[in-house]
Amino acid sequence: MQPGEERVLRSYPLDAGLDFWNQRFGGGDDSFDVMQLRAAPTLRPSTELPRALVAAALPTGEESARSRFFELKMSGINGRKMDMSRVDETVTRGTAETWTLRNNDGMPHNFHVHDVQFRILDINGAAPPPPLRGPKDTVFIPSGSTVRIALRFDGPADPGTPYMYHCHLLYHEDKGMMGQFVVVDPGRPAATPKPAPASGSHQH
Repeated sequence: MQPGEERVLRSYPLDAGLDFWNQRFGGGDDSFDVMQLRAAPTLRPSTELPRALVAAALPTGEESARSRFFELKMSGINGRKMDMSRVDETVTRGTAETWTLRNNDGMPHNFHVHDVQFRILDINGAAPPPPLRGPKDTVFIPSGSTVRIALRFDGPADPGTPYMYHCHLLYHEDKGMMGQFVVVDPGRPAATPKPAPASGSHQH
């Protein structure tokens, strides 16, 4: 931006592969201003960009210890709605996995995984375009699409405190389109999730 310049970040209609009614009433036809940027009258020089970025340490899929399949539907993931008392998947700390995400639901879903960043291996069998080749924690999956991702679970292991995976559209996750996984040390089982605090209580 130049000194004193003003710019507006604007959202334009999105072609998400929806039918007319879902596109119209799901906000796909909307345009709106998101943010206005106002540059100061005097600006400091920007730091020079590096010639090359540090390569992301992402799994390639070749070292995956196991594969998992997730069918994405409004009725739930793999046919199950979110249940905080249930652990849906147990993964081993220090291992990599390949997850296949299938959306044949008639509407798009944004699949989000807590705890890790992942590599998109392919979309409908084809290599992802350049913007989708870096570290991700969410991937957009149009209806009729299959996406494979590679994940490595190097974070702390806690068999009693699950992480979540879910559709990142609020309406969909509020309807129960979520699941839970725990990270355990090799050979250890998952524990029963810790109960949620009672309504109106506070944790400190």
